[in-house]
Amino acid sequence: MKALDSLRIFVATQRKGSLSAAARSLSLSPATISRRISALEEELGVQLVDRTSRNLKVTEAGQAFLERAEAMLELMSEAEQAVHNARQRPEGRLRVHSRTHIGLRVLAPLLPRFSELYPDIRVELELSEHPINLVEHDFDVDIRTGESNDSGFVIKRLQSSDEVLVASPAFVKTYSRIRHPTDLPQVRCLTYRREREVITWKYIDPAGEQQELAIQGVLSANNGELLRLAAIGGMGVALLSEATVRDDLRDGSLVRLLPEYRFAVRAFSNGVFAVFRQSRVLPLKVRAFVDYVADALRSETR
Repeated sequence: MKALDSLRIFVATQRKGSLSAAARSLSLSPATISRRISALEEELGVQLVDRTSRNLKVTEAGQAFLERAEAMLELMSEAEQAVHNARQRPEGRLRVHSRTHIGLRVLAPLLPRFSELYPDIRVELELSEHPINLVEHDFDVDIRTGESNDSGFVIKRLQSSDEVLVASPAFVKTYSRIRHPTDLPQVRCLTYRREREVITWKYIDPAGEQQELAIQGVLSANNGELLRLAAIGGMGVALLSEATVRDDLRDGSLVRLLPEYRFAVRAFSNGVFAVFRQSRVLPLKVRAFVDYVADALRSETR
């Protein structure tokens, strides 16, 4: 297994981009990482890493070795997973990523019951507003709203969920003139924004044609939960995933506007999706989590 550990160390340095980042991910010191790579180079008789480069770039021989090392580690992981699956007992650390509002509004209420059902799975849930690469950031599952085109990963729809236009009852009373999507640029809107992104809201008109609106928000944020709270507080109109405001619509904290139109921020293939690595042997812990969340979300909409 020492040879496999050396492969993991070498691959980690390339995925993380530096000795220190690889050391943190593997709970080793940078000096240990450096020694293990040097020992691997000595054993192979070739230089794998260009040490004059600040970013630890691989040599031509290192690139060829890296590709085969990644394939070997993937095969080993599948072999280990097949053995674990044979026990028919989901267990181990499960690293899950999602955006903040999905984590708080969709996943958090489901986790206590999941932990009861699968006490041997240790969930590590990380919330952020930045797109992540499952492999580079060492996550098992990413829970997203909106379909993804990540090649090489499995994308499973957990729940259909349109984006809905919402505001507080008090705001609706004040701005009762919102009768058509083209009224929106003239009212106070709360918008989700990524860096340097021009904000547009899309809608489908009665003729089935897709239209776009340029929206100048009174509040722009890269956090859906913040926008939800601002909408509840009466600050303006927000366009949010129905999955994250379902309870607010039920208890009257928010009111849905223009329900006869379909809206979207980016694409109309809306919903809650799980993204995970493609593997011939899917880890039981991943299967258990994805299936549980899918079943729980389906039961909510029945």
